[in-house]
Amino acid sequence: MIDKFSLERDGFVVSEKVFSEDELRSLNNLASTIVPYIGMCKRKGWINNNEAHLPDIDWAYYWSETPDHNTYINETILPVLASICDDLLGVDNWGWQMTNRYIISNCQHDYPVYPHFDAPYLWPQKLDVQMAKYLEKGVLSLTFMIPLMEFVPENGATGFVPGTHNYIHDTIDWNESQLHRQTFFNDNCVQPEVPLGSFSCFYGNCLHSVMSNKTDVIRRGIIFRGIRNDALAEMSKFGLG
Repeated sequence: MIDKFSLERDGFVVSEKVFSEDELRSLNNLASTIVPYIGMCKRKGWINNNEAHLPDIDWAYYWSETPDHNTYINETILPVLASICDDLLGVDNWGWQMTNRYIISNCQHDYPVYPHFDAPYLWPQKLDVQMAKYLEKGVLSLTFMIPLMEFVPENGATGFVPGTHNYIHDTIDWNESQLHRQTFFNDNCVQPEVPLGSFSCFYGNCLHSVMSNKTDVIRRGIIFRGIRNDALAEMSKFGLG
């Protein structure tokens, strides 16, 4: 299903085709009707959940909440992803990040890329919490992106910097080092294509970013994240979602 050698080498991998293209197209149609929850505006910047309902927001990209009771998601997609988490994180040693199960919609934009790490490796609201430095060594999280249409560079396929997961990154000066990080990302990132029916899987500490969508079609994909139990416990202790 996934090439574990490539995942370990690069920090990300694209799976074989495992999901029904027709079912994913139906999910894309459904996703187009779900209102934004949070996201980035071209002019205003970050929009939180108490502003996302406002009319005429010039979105760069936004997240909508994934439907909880969709049969294809619950009975087909999630079990496939869970089997990978069982394999890589350990059976009964992980759980889903329930506060980050979103459909991301990437609109046409020239908004600057924002290279980052996923939970639990980076907490913008609490940069001093660096779980990779004090928890047991090993993978702390796996993020899955399931395209609802083909992901290609032209429509903003996720960019990654291969190999960045091999290091323990100090996030204390995250905000001050943003310009340097963006330059490094732009010079080294790749944008793997993800066909409809496949998905991307990547470690949370692989540097990545939403990329510019140069088409006039909104690109959508579903995000799920599995996190190791000890990191979930730390998240609960610090009140981090």
